[in-house]
Amino acid sequence: MKIFTVLFVLFMLVMAFQRIGETFFAKKINRGEIYNKWTFPVLSTLHFIVGIGTAVEYFCVSRNINYTISCVGFCMFVSAFILRRWAVHALGDYHSIHIEIRTNQPLIKNGPYYYLRHPYYLSVILELLGLPLVGNAFFSFAISLFVYIPFLLLRVYLEEQAMITVFNGEYIQYKKDTPGFFPLIKLIS
Repeated sequence: MKIFTVLFVLFMLVMAFQRIGETFFAKKINRGEIYNKWTFPVLSTLHFIVGIGTAVEYFCVSRNINYTISCVGFCMFVSAFILRRWAVHALGDYHSIHIEIRTNQPLIKNGPYYYLRHPYYLSVILELLGLPLVGNAFFSFAISLFVYIPFLLLRVYLEEQAMITVFNGEYIQYKKDTPGFFPLIKLIS
């Protein structure tokens, strides 16, 4: 068995256990109102399809591995992990796998939320594009790009509508002042 295959299998196992643990076994704190609950099972299913598709494609589609592409994908994945941890830390007890707003919840504008409105979702995009690249799984990459990300962007839109409903003018001003996914604008100013 090639060393890359061993590393790929270890990477996929660590990634799967980490994501399952973070998604389903994270501590749950006093629930708030959940909006558009259907988005979580849809995105979770698509996430699973991309992950399994990446593994299946790696083992079943005969191609030479381009290690540069694998390295780029791994760097994207690691960046996503770091950004997601930073976002979850900034949200603290307000982090949720749903579009959920709790009673008396403040609008979080610190940590990565100072630079962009959706650092957690940006981390998911980086992860779901980087993961298939690690295994040179280009069909899975296409599913991420053309199926998963559009659904994720729909969820972002629905979450912003909920935030406007709850935080009204404060969120509208935050939206004007803070870029959605690309912090370069705020970093320069």
